[in-house]
Amino acid sequence: MQNIIHICFSPSAGGSLRYAINNKKLLEGKGVISFDDDISQGMIRDGINTDERMHWWNRISGKDEVTSLESNYLKEGYREFYKSISKIKDSDVIYLWYGHCGNEICGMLYTLELLKYKTTNMYLINVSDMIEESSNDLYTYISMSEIMPEKLKSFIKLKRKIELKEYDTLLNEWNSLKNDNLILRIFKDGKIRSVKDDYFDIDILKYTEKEFRKSARIVGSVMAFSEIRISDGYIFWRIKELVELGMIEFKGIFGVMREMEIKITQKGLEYIRNDLKAMEFWENREGGLQKQIEITNEAKKQGRMEEKITIAKKLIDVLDMETIAEKTGLTIPQVRNLKNGEKML
Repeated sequence: MQNIIHICFSPSAGGSLRYAINNKKLLEGKGVISFDDDISQGMIRDGINTDERMHWWNRISGKDEVTSLESNYLKEGYREFYKSISKIKDSDVIYLWYGHCGNEICGMLYTLELLKYKTTNMYLINVSDMIEESSNDLYTYISMSEIMPEKLKSFIKLKRKIELKEYDTLLNEWNSLKNDNLILRIFKDGKIRSVKDDYFDIDILKYTEKEFRKSARIVGSVMAFSEIRISDGYIFWRIKELVELGMIEFKGIFGVMREMEIKITQKGLEYIRNDLKAMEFWENREGGLQKQIEITNEAKKQGRMEEKITIAKKLIDVLDMETIAEKTGLTIPQVRNLKNGEKML
């Protein structure tokens, strides 16, 4: 009997998999390997180095020194990950779990680099390929960490064997990301890509008002209404950078999210004016339409997937799956599931 090893890319995902395997036998498997560092942020050009990773997390948290506890925790996590990867045998079956978010995709690509073509029994499980229905709403998971342990078994049917050609393509994709020499990688429009570190600045500023508000509130708004998964630490780091640039003013304790209040400056408003949609959004919020706009945006976000699925269903008997995916923005596996009439969860 072959041993199944599950690999995932966040602490919460690892916890869910371990619970499913160990506690209620909800999932078959020999063990779980979890890569817990978010390498969608920080420099990766020269590979992954724990000292450089610690430097990056200190940079965005605003710390001047590395505590021995933090340093040991990060390094021990990497040591345990490398040790577990090195123990994988050619006969083992490997399931790599991920979703359409930067940290899980980057972790998956880095892991493939370490596995060095162990493709004999290697499978990808992209949880974002599953379309679910709940209270008449259709949606997909952005990350594997969102899935309850009791549901994990149903995602096994999504597993897809990695062939050598695809393995090479994915490694080339990882090398391209490293060569971009940028510090932020996001999943957008069906692809992982490198972007400049100020990518979220407009979003931050359009939620920042003329009156002082808690910075945690602005961080929460950016994360809640962005289609791109990003950490609160990264958004708060950019807020502090915008303070240094004179686009945001603060009061309270600088660098402490819940003790720091912020408001936009005239320089910040001038920056927003370069983006007409963002400026219109900001003006509407200031004009008292904040709640209405946020409700509308959330409704659009929830309805977008349902609209894509409706269009895809109409095209299934007319066009091939690749063309349908291109025209609707769904993934090919999502279209395949619709075409096969698989029951939604």
